[in-house]
Amino acid sequence: MMDSNTDLLPQYMRIAADIAAKIAASDYEVEHRLPGKSTLSSAYGVSQETVRKAVNLLSEMGVVSIRENVGTVVLSADAAKHYLETIRIRKEQFSIRDQLRSMFADYNELGNKILEMSESLISSASVPLPADQAVPMYEMTVPENSDKVNLSVGDLRFWQCTGATIVAIKRGQSINLSPGPYAVLRAGDVIVYTGPSGSRRAVQQLFTSGRTQNTLYLIQEQINTAVHMKELTLVAEILGARVGDISDFVAMEKGMTNHSYLFSCKGNRYILRIPGEGTVNLINRVDEAQVYRAIAGTGLCDDVVYLNPQNGLKVTRFLDGVRTCDPYNEEDITKCMALLRRFHGIRLSVGHEFDIFGQIEYYESLWKGRPSAHENYAEIKGKILSLRHFVEENCGEYCLTHIDAVPDNFLFHTVNGQERLQLTDWEYAGMQDPHVDVAMFCLYSLYDRRHIDKLIDLYFEGQCERKTRVKIYCYIAACGLLWSNWSEYKRTLGIEFGDYAEHQYRYAEKYYEVARKEIKKLEKEN
Repeated sequence: MMDSNTDLLPQYMRIAADIAAKIAASDYEVEHRLPGKSTLSSAYGVSQETVRKAVNLLSEMGVVSIRENVGTVVLSADAAKHYLETIRIRKEQFSIRDQLRSMFADYNELGNKILEMSESLISSASVPLPADQAVPMYEMTVPENSDKVNLSVGDLRFWQCTGATIVAIKRGQSINLSPGPYAVLRAGDVIVYTGPSGSRRAVQQLFTSGRTQNTLYLIQEQINTAVHMKELTLVAEILGARVGDISDFVAMEKGMTNHSYLFSCKGNRYILRIPGEGTVNLINRVDEAQVYRAIAGTGLCDDVVYLNPQNGLKVTRFLDGVRTCDPYNEEDITKCMALLRRFHGIRLSVGHEFDIFGQIEYYESLWKGRPSAHENYAEIKGKILSLRHFVEENCGEYCLTHIDAVPDNFLFHTVNGQERLQLTDWEYAGMQDPHVDVAMFCLYSLYDRRHIDKLIDLYFEGQCERKTRVKIYCYIAACGLLWSNWSEYKRTLGIEFGDYAEHQYRYAEKYYEVARKEIKKLEKEN
């Protein structure tokens, strides 16, 4: 039975600690073998992979030795005791970290209230000027010895701290009009700004006071750094930088599969991806790395800065001014289908397949015997699986297929004045019938039958064979059940997707009927 005091630790570390405690107590004797992985996984109620990680950790600590054709042999009770002491210290660190998080949350709540009141005060001080009166302009030279030198306008939280707006930055003979938040200030720069008369004193104080005593915003930046120190350390190692080089580290809106963070480092903006709950059971990161190697240099998306196939950590460059595809904008979807055709036409190949019908069964297996939320699940699943024969009969040659080619993964942005379209998030990509990507786009967009047929015509440029169209209906039904099962697995982890999950299941039901009806018509005609 594992010690409840280890609950703060990752599961494999808790198991390693429990085994070490038994070795220290001579329950497992030196030079004797530990029980096998299958026995331990059953005893602890975890996967063999989790047991493997625990045993490997003990091996690294010199507690056990993993011997080929022998098994795992106990080496040292003293090493086990030393490991337990290390764990005790680690637990204290976790406990202190969690207390800090709680304290920081309380502090941030108070800080936000102070900021709201401050901004309200600033707004109330900004009396509208008569239409015929000139807007007041002020200037401030950045002092040589200011600790604000080499910080960006965004880093300074200029407006929030002063109530003033920067109109221009003059540097020597050049002038930067309407500088954005990433404009960096240098010693001797002349800042031209406008604002209420009281803002002049605030601007003066901003550049003459110490950074940590000057504003609540900059204090919060330090708090944010403390809370995310683990993530900051990770990206510093990845980019070969110091933790101090990283700023503006903020959590992005939580995705369906991963956790993402936006940050700046040495003048560049990046996104760090950390795999989300249960992802180890959903994504093969080695396969994902193979996909990124396959698409490198194709222009389908920017090459990743860093990708670790063992733990799924990924760093990519942040694209400024990006928008996603509007699935009801004909110009957008025409461009997206053209990109899909180009991608499929390259006929890229990788060493793994995404088996839709197999994954339906696999995602269900992750429920661990829990029943579906849908009473007619068994009936609908049987119907969906019955479509497999028609799909396989009419399936063309496999190639690398995105699988998750939904509108949100098509990114429009501008590079050197030219619009560019990219396809992102290749986690599920594998060898499959490329027409699955068309079905996925329709499914996620919640298209009706008319819009589905229109998208199919755009992709095939009006030349879609009837059997192919019916096959895509089959894919819509099958993928609806696929993602419904995926959502039900996430539900077992306490993560709810609400309407998204419900829509997927309803499309499985509806488009099975559509596909079945069209298949019968084809059978009668033949």
